[in-house]
Amino acid sequence: MKRISPLCLLLALSACGGITNAVNGIPASPTTVANSTTLDEQGVLAAELAYKAARVAVETGVDAGLIKGPTAAKVAQLDRRAFAALGVVRKAYAAGNAASYASALTRARAAIADLLTLTGKTGA
Repeated sequence: MKRISPLCLLLALSACGGITNAVNGIPASPTTVANSTTLDEQGVLAAELAYKAARVAVETGVDAGLIKGPTAAKVAQLDRRAFAALGVVRKAYAAGNAASYASALTRARAAIADLLTLTGKTGA
């Protein structure tokens, strides 16, 4: 049986530097990934619930006759914008793209806030 010389062993191990760089990109633990995924999911759910609440406020205002004319047209425009922004959030979450998800969530929150501002229900 032949022995491997220490020089050959060191040479072989020196090629592992690329593996170390690849390993550095891996999260520290599955818990880290799970926590991030849970937070992302909670962000989507919060945006969904905020939109539904805004939508109920708008529908109640329209049904009560408080939102009409030019205000109703503006509310309808903001509702379409908020609904479209929420669709982008759903797609970014489904795609798993963290950068576009964060940006989409910010835009959806702003659109929903604009819609709530016209109804006079800001949650404050």
